[in-house]
Amino acid sequence: MGAARRTALWSVLAAIALLGLKLGAGFAANSLGLVSEGLHSGTDLVAAILTFFALGVAGRPADDSHPWGHGKAEHLAALAECLILVVASILIAVTAIRRLVDRNPPEVDAAWWAFAVLGIVIVIDIARTVASARAARAHSSPALRSNALHFGGDLAGTTAVIVGLILVRSGYPKADAIAALFVAALVVIAAGRLASANVHVLMDRTSDDAEA
Repeated sequence: MGAARRTALWSVLAAIALLGLKLGAGFAANSLGLVSEGLHSGTDLVAAILTFFALGVAGRPADDSHPWGHGKAEHLAALAECLILVVASILIAVTAIRRLVDRNPPEVDAAWWAFAVLGIVIVIDIARTVASARAARAHSSPALRSNALHFGGDLAGTTAVIVGLILVRSGYPKADAIAALFVAALVVIAAGRLASANVHVLMDRTSDDAEA
């Protein structure tokens, strides 16, 4: 197994760990922000699995049916990730809006252990973002680069959830739903950027520098 695929495999394992931590803590605390971040990590898991297998396909040599090789498999995987991100963001946004318009929103338990879980999440997010970014530069991998951008977005989402839980403890129960909406917005922005970049590659669009 090559270095790029090893990095992708570690991303899969990290995404599994984060998915379990966020969903477990989110359901226990009844925090939509944490659950939304869990769904975000669920998309990370699918994306990391797609990247892992796409790197294996992309590494195959050219053949009679694919004279230019299989490199675009990574870009197809990145587009699939975008679709997953959009679906997850819609689910998050609809649930968050329902809580915001509800006069008696569900009570969120912003306990100390929820913050402890988020601290662990931040450490894992930083580690996998740095690892994916380094591997993307070393191997010129668009799939690993998209993973690094996505993982970096998770840091912002986790920070928003922490702020939301702090406000819940301060007497603002709907702050958790607002944090969930922020996570949904991050998901949509990430999906848009990834889709645009990878569609250009698949359509063989020439860069402005190349044209000049």
